[in-house]
Amino acid sequence: MRVFGWIAPVQVTPVELLVKACLWLAVGMALSAALCWLVLDLLALPQFTEHSAIIVLLVILWFITLFALTMLFARMQTLHAISALVLLSVIGGLLAASLFPLQLCLVLYGVTCGMFALGALVAHLYGERLRNGRFYLLLAASGGALAVVINLALAGGVAQWCASLFLVVLFSVVSARKSPQMLDSARGLYRQQFVTVQHCATRGALSIWLGAATAFLDILQTLMFLVSSGSSSASR
Repeated sequence: MRVFGWIAPVQVTPVELLVKACLWLAVGMALSAALCWLVLDLLALPQFTEHSAIIVLLVILWFITLFALTMLFARMQTLHAISALVLLSVIGGLLAASLFPLQLCLVLYGVTCGMFALGALVAHLYGERLRNGRFYLLLAASGGALAVVINLALAGGVAQWCASLFLVVLFSVVSARKSPQMLDSARGLYRQQFVTVQHCATRGALSIWLGAATAFLDILQTLMFLVSSGSSSASR
């Protein structure tokens, strides 16, 4: 008989982890959308669209936040991860409000929020049957379908279509890439200390958020390099 076996922590299961991580991401996207609506519609603050200094300040703050959270990620506990998710959602929402019109902000955050909410529902209902990455294919399919429906309903322009579908692909791919790391982290935490599913889920959601932001910056850097290379070649 195992000594003190009755106080062993509950095993972190993949389905529970997926459901809660998706829900945390959906809540974060909803918070960003609410901030955009608050700044651009309810309060109608012109500073966020007329003053470039605020945009520059938010961009710098965004980079500093990403760097700091990436460096501190390994030592984060549950409350730290939740605070980091809230911070990313707040800064991301304010930055989006300073750069884009309200409809585009609401569509982008609404699509990603709906995608992760549907992902949580799918994982809850069919998680045990979805193996070999099929969950992430369904996640991308549900997000893509949601983007199509919303853009058709709002008669969105080409930029809105491209941006919403890009975010669906970005977060789906990053979620799939982070999944093994997230599950391995949960197993390691279970072996080392008493943890809850919420602890692993918040860290998993934060890792997906940070991974998506880093991937976006890498794509942006690559595009800027290609554009600069093309312009320099044309000038010759």
